[in-house]
Order: sequence, then C-alpha cells, then structure tokens
Amino acid sequence: MIETVFLIGFFVVTVANLFACIKGNKKLEHISKPLLMPVLALYFIFATFTVGTNWLIVLALFFGFTGDVFLMLENEEKWFMFGMVGFLIGHIFYIIAFFLSIGGNLLSFPLWGILLIFPVIAILLLTFPRIKDHMGELKIPVYVYMAAILFMHFSAILRLAALDFFCPCFIFVWIGSMLFILSDSLIAIDIFDDDIEISHFHIMLTYILGQFLIAQGILMSILL
Repeated sequence: MIETVFLIGFFVVTVANLFACIKGNKKLEHISKPLLMPVLALYFIFATFTVGTNWLIVLALFFGFTGDVFLMLENEEKWFMFGMVGFLIGHIFYIIAFFLSIGGNLLSFPLWGILLIFPVIAILLLTFPRIKDHMGELKIPVYVYMAAILFMHFSAILRLAALDFFCPCFIFVWIGSMLFILSDSLIAIDIFDDDIEISHFHIMLTYILGQFLIAQGILMSILL
C-alpha cells in the first residue's frame, strides 16, 4: 500500500539525515532534513485517508517542516526566530488536536496522570539555568515558546481522560511530545550556552523520533 512506501521513505530519509549529522555532511543534511516532515505527513495522510485524516496533525507537521528549513539557515538570529515561530504554530495545532481527541471526557482524567509531566519539568529545570543569562533579546520569545511546548505536552497527557495509559495511542504521543521537548532543550543549550556543544545527531534523533511517535500515536487512535 502507498502509505508503506512513504513510511519506508521516511525511514530512509531519517537514516540519511542522521548519517549526515554524524559525518558532518552539510550537503546531505540540507537535502534530507526538509524531506522529513513532508514524507511523514504523506505517510500519515495515506494511512488515514479512508477513515478520516486529522488535518490538524498534518498542519502541525507542515509547520515543523518550516521550522526545520529556517533552522538550517545558521548564524542568523532572525532565521532562528522564524524557525521558532514555525514550531510554535505547529505546537498550537497539536494542542488543538489533542484537546479535540478528549471530547467531553475531560472530567474522567485521573489525578495521578499529573505525575506524568514531571520528566519534562526535570528537563526544563536542567535546561533553564544554562540558558537564562544568555538569551538577550530573545528572552521573551523563548519564554513564550517554552510555555507553549509545555502546554502541548500537558495536553498530550490530558488524553488520559479518553484513553487507557497502556494504550500505544497514548504512550506514543506522551513519549513523542517529551522527546520533542528534549530536542528543543538540546537546541537551546547548543545555541545559548557557549560552554557546551550539542551534537546535531542527538538533536535530530530526539526530534525525528518525537515527531514520528506523535504522528503514529494519533494515527493509531484514528484507526481504532
């Protein structure tokens, strides 16, 4: 089936991108990185087309693509801002999609589910002290972005109101949103903390896996 072709294509592009990161091959990295989210989006569309595609997820992936492209334009503060805005809009679409998937079941959310946010709180607490004095004029935009991505993760956790914890539909999205935040934290440390240089391989590995798990988790919930 055609979605399998795009899934294989996504894994091929992923391997190519991670290989480029390891080898420092900028040409291959610049070719493969912009293909990641479009190919993942096509896989998602064709896998769910007959039962109803969630276009909010497709839009989130599209704005992830715009963020990827802008972040490739290195050493330009304005392009970093555009990239952050692209990802921010993507998170907004994820938030809307997650809340709509809860429906009218929000009161069924188990209070113990709040504990699931603590790993991300730990990530942010480890990241923030390293960047807080180095953000300059980007301080307010970074704060806004951090709030948005934290809310995106929290809205993913709120899906417990409609799903069982052991359902892959929930676990994939929860872990995926966590990995997305980890990737963003690594980017922030790499950009704002001159004492630490983060490998692009680890940034891209956590980002790609995060986006894939979110898309796959929503896809599985659609196909239930």
